[in-house]
Amino acid sequence: MNSSDLTNDTSVATAATAVVCRIWKEEYHLENYVSTLVAIILNIVTCPLTICMNLLVIVAVKTKPRLQTVYNFLLCALAATDMVVGAVIQPIYAVDEMSLLTGSSLTEYCTQYHKTVLLVLTPSLASLLLLALLSMERYLALKYSLRYADIITKGRVATAVITCWVIAVLPPFFLYLFSHHVLSIMTAVFIKSVSFAVIAYCHISVFLVTRRHIIRIKSEQVSQDTKKKFLEEKKAAITTSIVVGFVLFSFAPLLLFTLFRPLLLKSYFGNLFISFKPDLQLFVLINSLCNPIIYCWRSSVLRKALFELLGRKNSG
Repeated sequence: MNSSDLTNDTSVATAATAVVCRIWKEEYHLENYVSTLVAIILNIVTCPLTICMNLLVIVAVKTKPRLQTVYNFLLCALAATDMVVGAVIQPIYAVDEMSLLTGSSLTEYCTQYHKTVLLVLTPSLASLLLLALLSMERYLALKYSLRYADIITKGRVATAVITCWVIAVLPPFFLYLFSHHVLSIMTAVFIKSVSFAVIAYCHISVFLVTRRHIIRIKSEQVSQDTKKKFLEEKKAAITTSIVVGFVLFSFAPLLLFTLFRPLLLKSYFGNLFISFKPDLQLFVLINSLCNPIIYCWRSSVLRKALFELLGRKNSG
């Protein structure tokens, strides 16, 4: 192979990497610039809000005895994961996008981008696993309400949360330590598939169990305490469903982009859509800000505790 062939091969590889990573052509310069600038600004604005909102949820559950339930402990674990996104992932992502606007080549940007993707992968997988854990907890709370306290203990839940984080670290671990890209991707896909399967099974089961309980409450004379407890458990299950639904909704645009990217490259409007990839990725990151808002919207007790914390800070 002569030097010109080598140069051509390198150019083709560089171009392919750039296409996979981002479209940055002269005819799309303005669109790329606008989408990148919007992503940077929204990251800078939402980053401190994500940290503060999730930190408030954690502090509220930690300091208010009435909030110290197993379910809220799992919400705290999810809030801690979301806080990592706001404190680590979003600033790194914003810096990456800034580098592209300040003169970095597309090849340099793509190299750094793939490293950032690995960083994003760990909290994303951890969040998905924790959502599966939350779904299992809700299923057991409704299905085995009498044995719930014996089955679900804080020690077991703490072990499960740690296990979720250890599993979430595996794909980047395989890539960084062994440089095994295929094994990393296969592990990530397997984790996602199992998590989604568990979430789907638990939510379908919760729906069926809830329907049976409602029929029983209407047809039989049950105590007010039993009815109240069931309604609380049902409300928590609906909250979990809303969180899961919003996660799926936030990932949907980027998933569709990934699936149809080869087809998008063949048209002007397809390339135009690709230029807005930073905003699709930001949509996923902002999900970490939306989760604590959903918790507060659904739980009046948590909402009141947060107002108490904020009021104490203001009075101090």
